[in-house]
Amino acid sequence: MFIIPFIHKTKQLNAMTIHTIQILTIGGTTLWKENASLAVESDILNPNGIYLAAKPFQWKDVYFCKVDTHKTDMNDFYEWSEIPKQSDMFCWRTFYTFGTMNVCDSWLPIPSQLEPYPCQELFTHICHEEVI
Repeated sequence: MFIIPFIHKTKQLNAMTIHTIQILTIGGTTLWKENASLAVESDILNPNGIYLAAKPFQWKDVYFCKVDTHKTDMNDFYEWSEIPKQSDMFCWRTFYTFGTMNVCDSWLPIPSQLEPYPCQELFTHICHEEVI
């Protein structure tokens, strides 16, 4: 199973919605993969100092985990810009979109995928988390 700890913020600027999505990745390019027999919160996230703001939601073999940034010490983690290229270190990678929530082509240039899923598909689930 894949674990996607994420932080999602929106800001309205006149008629434009700005989405900021941060995802905890491995090296900025790969999703976090764990054994499916483990409990997402008690066995994986909490022992790693990650606490959730809401119950995880599932799509396929992916668990989207909205991070509580007040309980989680964000200083314990690297940003993607702080790690060496081609690294396998955990880091937060930030993505932005401008436009309306339902317009998928409003994303700034992004990589085609965070292994093994297309980024745009993952971001759509995060932006519409209350619907899933």
